[in-house]
Amino acid sequence: MKTLRLILGDQLNSQHSWFQNTNNEMTYCMFEMRQETDYVKHHIQKVIGFFAAMRAFAVILESQGHKVIYYKITDDNNTQDLTKNIETLINEKNIESFEYMQPDEYRLDKQLQDLCNKLSIKTNAVDTEHFYTTRDELKSFFEGKKQYLMENFYRHMRKKHDVLVVSDQPEGGKWNYDKSNRKKWKGDEEIPHYKSFRNAVDEILNDLEAAQVKTFGHFTTKTFSYPIDREQALEQLTYFCEQLLIKFGDFQDAMHTEEEYLYHSRISFAMNIKLVSPKEVVDTVIDYYRAHKSEIDISQVEGFVRQILGWREYMRGMYWALMPDYKSENYLENSNTLPEFFWTGNTKMN
Repeated sequence: MKTLRLILGDQLNSQHSWFQNTNNEMTYCMFEMRQETDYVKHHIQKVIGFFAAMRAFAVILESQGHKVIYYKITDDNNTQDLTKNIETLINEKNIESFEYMQPDEYRLDKQLQDLCNKLSIKTNAVDTEHFYTTRDELKSFFEGKKQYLMENFYRHMRKKHDVLVVSDQPEGGKWNYDKSNRKKWKGDEEIPHYKSFRNAVDEILNDLEAAQVKTFGHFTTKTFSYPIDREQALEQLTYFCEQLLIKFGDFQDAMHTEEEYLYHSRISFAMNIKLVSPKEVVDTVIDYYRAHKSEIDISQVEGFVRQILGWREYMRGMYWALMPDYKSENYLENSNTLPEFFWTGNTKMN
């Protein structure tokens, strides 16, 4: 059966079951679209990062024998609309089945559901195989409870996934070392240089200019320093473990005008576009800690795990539990427009 499979820009998971075998009847499609660059104004670095990683992923899939249709932002046959691009390909390629991974945005989820409801061919949505939890797991966990406390959910996740626990009790004697994670950075010791890459993005910059995509922020180089493929993401993770984990927890909440990153991992972008999974990030960090217990205190590790297994999964669950009303909630009743410094970054704040 001739099948078209959609890959969104934050679904670059080469470990997904979709990609483990090739099939001549299977075609993957990826689109750079004005629909996505224009629904809100994005930072220039975000758009560049997404397009660079998407283009790299398409090349990798093709090198593995998969059939890929890729539309760049400047391609003439790109309608710049997700629904229209898919419908056009279905008609042109005589597609008999359409499949997609569940999006992480309500907006896209509804768009794809609406599309599938009007298509006359077989359709199917699959899990991204990325998160620890399902979309509805947090909502089910808190059903009947008055408050959605992150700490309760975090402890549940630690036990469920056997992360830093011994016989259902926290390893080290505490569930949370947050009080140890609030030190101020005073600049009295040298921080290892952050890991960066020199991914050429000249072509993308030219394409964005030609397409007149409106962004905010600045991009002053012609290389992108964050990981754009799985190999680079794993390099980034290894560097964090070897060079930065030892002091991460101490200064995870600190900021300083002379240090951009302190001891942070810079792995969030790679995780958010699914080059690596939260589980493999957490497992890698814990394995490194266990091999270096004499050097690394558990508070450094727990502080990192809490951000991923706790806050990241919790906020995703809250999003799906409360959408679509969540989008328009305004608890503090703010009505003013955002100040100019929100877009320029020129403030007197740290």
